[in-house]
Parts: sequence; C-alpha cells; structure tokens
Amino acid sequence: MEKWYGKFAVVTGASSGVGAVVTEKLARNGINVIGLARRSEVIEENIKKLGELSGKIYARKCDLTNLQSIKDAFKWIEDTFGTINIFLNNAGISVVNNMLEEGDEAENFVNHMISTNFIGVVHCTRKAVELMKKSDDPSIIVNINSTLGHQIPFMPVSLGVYPATKFGVRAFSECARQELLHSDNANIRITSISPGLIKTPMTAGGFFDQFPMLQPGDIAETLMYILSTPTSVNIQDIIMKPNGAVH
Repeated sequence: MEKWYGKFAVVTGASSGVGAVVTEKLARNGINVIGLARRSEVIEENIKKLGELSGKIYARKCDLTNLQSIKDAFKWIEDTFGTINIFLNNAGISVVNNMLEEGDEAENFVNHMISTNFIGVVHCTRKAVELMKKSDDPSIIVNINSTLGHQIPFMPVSLGVYPATKFGVRAFSECARQELLHSDNANIRITSISPGLIKTPMTAGGFFDQFPMLQPGDIAETLMYILSTPTSVNIQDIIMKPNGAVH
C-alpha cells in the first residue's frame, strides 16, 4: 500500500454505507480522500467523529443526477489538489420498485435511478480520467457494480430498472478499459466489484432481511486488496457474495 500513501482518492456516495466505510479505510491507510455526496454535511460530521487519521478527508457536495454539479465538483478537485490517482464510483440507489407502473412518480423514480446508477457513473469516470491523465503515476478506477449486473434471478418482487443499470455499468467498465488501452493510457486501470446484498441503510428492514448479507467492511477490504496488487495486474471483475447466498 506504500505506493498509494499520500495520494488522492475520490469516493462518491461517501456520506453513508459502503462509501463512508471505504472513505475511513482509505484515510486510515494514509490516502487522502475527497468524499462526494449530496449530503456533504454528513461527511463533515463523520470527519469530526473519526478524529486524526493518517490521510485527510475532504467533503464536497455533488449530485450525480446533475451534470453541472459533477463538473463543478471535479473543477474544484482539480483547482485544489491538481490530480487524483484513485476513483471509486460507489454512489447508487437500490429500492424495490415497479418500473412499468403508470404515472409521474414511477417515471421520475426510473429516471432518478438511471441517472444515479449509470449516467452519473459515466460522467464521473470521464472527469476522473481527465484528472488522472495529469499525473504520471499509475491510477485506478473502481466501479461498485452488483451480482444483478451479471444475472437476474426470478424474485417475488420487482427489481425494476436496477439490474439494467448494473448491466450497463459492467459493459461501460469494459468499454472504458479498452478505450484506455487504445489511447495508450494503460497506466489507468479499471476494476468492477460486483457484490451480492450488502447490509446498508437501503437494504435494512423489510424483504431483504431474509437473505444473507455482506457488510460494508467486506467491500472496503476487497478494495484494499485490489489496491495492493502490482500495477502490472488489472483485475477486471470481482464477484463476491455473502457465504450461504443462493444467488
């Protein structure tokens, strides 16, 4: 992990769940972290609770459904820190919903999920690559995907458009990796982590409680493993499930 010490990472959705745990883990290992979230004030509160760490944590408000908000956040990152070497596309929403229902409410929810889980990932990755190209050091982009981006089991509830966004993230990750190779930017690696159910505020209570779940810390440990690999290695995809999970 010494090669990342003192470098700058960006984590989206850093205010809670996996994002908050990963942000803390990176900072404890000497990596400076810019946490992006709509609720940046929550990140500020977390910073105060964590106290002194080897790396510093910075909070910045960013709405992934708003392209201008993404541009403004990355402009601030560039003006303040110059470049980044680690980027984690973590922000996402996952709520059981019926995407074929009529009405404005269902329509708005579908648009919000696609914008957050896929379009935001695309535009954040574009801006992250732009900053990484300003550094001669090896860099890495990690996209938090889902096992539902590989296979969709038949469920007694509708999974809505969520799996479609995750299939999209998986395809985008591979296309972006290939594009980096074609443009002689192989020093920027891309990895997709596809977890099964994770115990977060989004999944707590209700239908999902009957299934085994991963913990946010499991994702953080997996990320640290990816960062520990030699720069000559590009782990393209990791599928991880809680022990005992059927799907």
